Amino acid sequence: MTLKLARGDCYRIPHESGGTRDYTFAKKAGKNLIFADGTTLRPVPFDEKSFAKMISDKVAVRQLSSNWLDRIDIHALMDPTLEDTPKETRKKIQKAQEAAAEAARNRFYAVEWDKLPEDDKSRSMNGYNDFINKNYAAALRLGYVDKPSYSAFRRALEKSTPHKRELVDFISKRGKHNKWEWNDPWVVEKLDEAVEEFYSEGVPRPPDLQDVVVKFLGQAILEDRERAARGEEKLRYPKRTAVENYIRGQETRERLAKRDPKKAQKIYGGQEAGATAEFPLQRVQVDQTQLDTWINIYDEDGNIEDKKRPWLVSIIDVFSRSILAAILTFEPPSTYTVQLALKQMLRPKTFLIERFGNKRGATDVSGQPKEITFDNGVENPGLSMRLLFADASVDMEIAPIETPQAKGIVERGFKTYNQGVWHNAPGGIPYKPHAIPDRRLKPQEKAEWALEYATGVMWFWIVNVYQLKRNRTLEAIPGRLWHQKVTDPMVGRSVSKRLDLVDIICGTRLRLKIDGSGVQHEGHVFHHPKVTEDFLKATLPEEKRHSRGKRGKVEIEAIVYPHDCSHIYVVDHVLNRYVRLPNSKPRFAHGLTWADAKLIKASDRRLDKHFVNEEELILAKYEFLKMRDGARAAARAERAILQAKKRAKRAAQDEELVMFTLVDGDYVETGSIEPTVRGDARYDVPQEMAAVVRKSSLIAHKDQPRNAAKARETRKTNDLIKQLRESATSVVPEGTTSSGDTFPTIPAIENPSSFLEALADDLD
Repeated sequence: MTLKLARGDCYRIPHESGGTRDYTFAKKAGKNLIFADGTTLRPVPFDEKSFAKMISDKVAVRQLSSNWLDRIDIHALMDPTLEDTPKETRKKIQKAQEAAAEAARNRFYAVEWDKLPEDDKSRSMNGYNDFINKNYAAALRLGYVDKPSYSAFRRALEKSTPHKRELVDFISKRGKHNKWEWNDPWVVEKLDEAVEEFYSEGVPRPPDLQDVVVKFLGQAILEDRERAARGEEKLRYPKRTAVENYIRGQETRERLAKRDPKKAQKIYGGQEAGATAEFPLQRVQVDQTQLDTWINIYDEDGNIEDKKRPWLVSIIDVFSRSILAAILTFEPPSTYTVQLALKQMLRPKTFLIERFGNKRGATDVSGQPKEITFDNGVENPGLSMRLLFADASVDMEIAPIETPQAKGIVERGFKTYNQGVWHNAPGGIPYKPHAIPDRRLKPQEKAEWALEYATGVMWFWIVNVYQLKRNRTLEAIPGRLWHQKVTDPMVGRSVSKRLDLVDIICGTRLRLKIDGSGVQHEGHVFHHPKVTEDFLKATLPEEKRHSRGKRGKVEIEAIVYPHDCSHIYVVDHVLNRYVRLPNSKPRFAHGLTWADAKLIKASDRRLDKHFVNEEELILAKYEFLKMRDGARAAARAERAILQAKKRAKRAAQDEELVMFTLVDGDYVETGSIEPTVRGDARYDVPQEMAAVVRKSSLIAHKDQPRNAAKARETRKTNDLIKQLRESATSVVPEGTTSSGDTFPTIPAIENPSSFLEALADDLD
């Protein structure tokens, strides 16, 4: 069962020492509910499930508010005799005053009941009636004409505390119902499930309200029948309309954003809950924009290579409007640019103190916020940054899509940047894009500042102008508000204790490759035998074979730090961890920057050049190459001679004549066979006659394949030839065709001499 308790709700619970005590709900901590003891004022934890059962069993009784103005009908305090009072309002006033008079009468009898000794109290019907009759005369003198019934008097005693009878405790609540409140744990749990189901993303679309209601009612009916079969009490659950109203009443901006983001943006978009704060660093806002100015890009010789509009990443404190971070860069919005701003916000700005000195509220603007609002973009931190914020007790909020109102303070700050600095700078764009050609302006040609110089000008304006200029919205100076609260011992400032973890996540991300020998980057090798082996064992089985690269190298996401070349971090997406790989060279494993390491390597190369003359080294290498190439040439020549001898021997064997030796008794017979006209004559060829079998196939040579159409045409032709061959080789009876027609046959002449003799006899 899920309880929905509001801060300040009071419950009366029996105490172990006897009697009862009132406990006021303070907060929820995990699975426990923290209450304040009304007697000792100490926090007391209650298990959520146990407390829900106490409410269900009526062990914990909800108490009404101690503020009688919150509990009494406001109409009871009004005068119905005033002029121009509507008739309906007059009826409500009279009804409320009657209820208040009835409550005052019941309170009188209850107070008199408390005065009786416990032995004289009779809690039966006759006992209550006798007590009322005995005190009726005193009540009549006070103006209470009507007598309460014994049942009304008994209920009045039950819903008020002995010896603490307050008037508001006796006001009748008849005809007034608390909507959408059910105490049965099963009903509460199922209603919460219905709310979560309705306010969900849904695939492919969110569920319909009526479907959710019918599902709840169907489950309630089955549960009611099961309880009846077990002989338990009947289930009391809300009906269709009550369930619909309950689900609609649970709508919030977060829930509606899951179901219908556009509708949530339309309804709640202009209501920014984080636009106010009570102290510095309570809430900050982060955003990025492209500035209205052109900045030159210079090469090493001072020549202009290109001109671009820079991007500004800004973090502004909601309470004081102080600028916690300002990063000017040519890189488009990305995770890296946001992380640079976060690092600048969390660390003291020593570069400002060195330049401008200690200016109160202007150069000491840094710290860790309690809540940070990001724009809903792909460049903002993902899961790793969320986990970091959660570990540092920082609440992270994402603004709705296409809703600049949610980041109104930082959006207004960008306008202040442009008006204060960039519109008046060389290369500034003071008008909208469509107005620039009309005024014949060419701001790109007037750009003079470099990025570093523009950054210095921007911080000069922030420290000396922005932080000391009166903010019209706050009606105060941002620097004064910041310094006044930060130096207050009751407020102070939070600082990050996990800057090492911030550095891990906020490093420069690169796509590198790793194998058994580690990771290579900028001439450095980062490797540890055990760590690298464990990483590859966990990663290689999950990698696709085609993505492993040559020699088992795997692409990885590495985090490199410009200020430290002693190690890098590799992101292990399989085990969800960061793997630290140290520099394989011990001399670079002591926190040197990449620039220092580069200088050390350059110095080593200069020492090597002084130790060995470069010309002598080249000559020695040249002599070695000649020796190596000479040996290779000799081996190639010897191999060529052997191959030439083999080719000559093979050619001599092919040209050698084959001589047949004849002995006595051998004979050689030659002959020829004339073909017939039809080609179907039988040949009388001796079996011992020498013959040569043709080796080539009878299928015509196909040309080189061209395309699919050519292949289909060739297959079609081959199939047709195959069909013709099969039909030609089929057995057909002599004297008939395949269709059954007869034709005169020509007899085969087996012996020509006998044929000629028969023909001569016929002629005679």
